[in-house]
Amino acid sequence: MTWEKDIEENFKVGLLDLLILKLLSKEDMYGYQLKQELLSQSNNSIEIKEGSLYGPFYRLENKGFITSNKVLVGAKRFRVYYHLTEKGKEYLECGSQVFDKIYAGANAILKG
Repeated sequence: MTWEKDIEENFKVGLLDLLILKLLSKEDMYGYQLKQELLSQSNNSIEIKEGSLYGPFYRLENKGFITSNKVLVGAKRFRVYYHLTEKGKEYLECGSQVFDKIYAGANAILKG
């Protein structure tokens, strides 16, 4: 029995918000673009299924960490671009520090 997929999904859920905020700290992005950046910048190790970003986007927007803006592209198509807010930048900074602390501690135990 392999547990790799279960473990991978658990890690992704915990990290996804921070990763989204980090990518949005560089530029505003729409959902598919962000999905592709996650895959590319993680050397193909973080692949998110289509539609799996709606939950995190909704959660982050409700917390005031991001805003969304609908932009007309083409005659009838819209894209929703997401933007990191100041509150989101503060959360990202704190979250990055907490991640580093937990990662260092967990690594010390797992590799110790």
